[in-house]
Amino acid sequence: MPGTSRIGDIWTGQCCCHSSPTCIPMSGYIVSGSPNIKSTSSAQGRLSDITIGGCGHSGTIVTGSPTVLGNSLQKAKVGSLVTGCNIGVVVTGSPSHTVP
Repeated sequence: MPGTSRIGDIWTGQCCCHSSPTCIPMSGYIVSGSPNIKSTSSAQGRLSDITIGGCGHSGTIVTGSPTVLGNSLQKAKVGSLVTGCNIGVVVTGSPSHTVP
């Protein structure tokens, strides 16, 4: 089972909010999460939480665990998809908290 994603975990993919070239390879961090649910001392990421790319553009986590919720939202995990200016996938998560 994949690890639960948290604030500070990494996503990777591309940012498509640049004029030339339109999309560039990018990675960044999850920057918002649960106000009261933590994994290894960091707030857990959930469906609709925000990512930031190295360029400063943002994205939104759009997939998560279909069966495990945090604050009534699906918990994000390694493999969760990111869309918006940031388009990619979450690649790091808690080594000790996993979700299906």
